[in-house]
Amino acid sequence: MSGDNAEHDPEAHDPASAVTFGPLKRALREHRYPVTAAELIEQYGAAVVETRTSTERFDGLLEGREETQFRDPSEVREAVLDALGYADASAETASEEWTRLPR
Repeated sequence: MSGDNAEHDPEAHDPASAVTFGPLKRALREHRYPVTAAELIEQYGAAVVETRTSTERFDGLLEGREETQFRDPSEVREAVLDALGYADASAETASEEWTRLPR
């Protein structure tokens, strides 16, 4: 019976949905782009990203990528997911939910 739940649980098919950005998501969506990882670390470094099993600081997830330049919030999302081991997860979600907020 427990196998039936996986069929109805969208997170079971999209491991990246198990990552929660919290208030950081909106901050990244409202931020002006392009921006370097170093600039994002300076402004949001203490923010946390949660997974089902851990809580990670944003600055630690972008560590070693300070020179990387991001053109939009979805690129930041992909870098974070890559650092967490969820590379190439749910590109459709990125385009729909990670667009910039209107000014």
